[in-house]
Amino acid sequence: MDRANRIIYDQTGKILIQTGEATGDILEHDEITELHCIDIPYGSIDYTKNRITGINIETKQPILEEIPVYVTEEEKRIQELENQLLIAENEKVGGIL
Repeated sequence: MDRANRIIYDQTGKILIQTGEATGDILEHDEITELHCIDIPYGSIDYTKNRITGINIETKQPILEEIPVYVTEEEKRIQELENQLLIAENEKVGGIL
């Protein structure tokens, strides 16, 4: 199947998004009957920890999904060693840390 390049543009004709053409075993574009937009205030979402997966159409608020953090075995071991060093230092100075 061949899929057309869908272009979404603003009232001035400025292109906002292009899907690009596609061919092969792909899904067709969904039919769009309405378009809406919201502005998310700068800094209101930590995009290093969350991603927007959709918009609640009733509240007009973003639906967030937490981005999973994968820690390698090496990173786990380093963290364990750092914790051991902190505990040892804390005991050495008399529990100030």
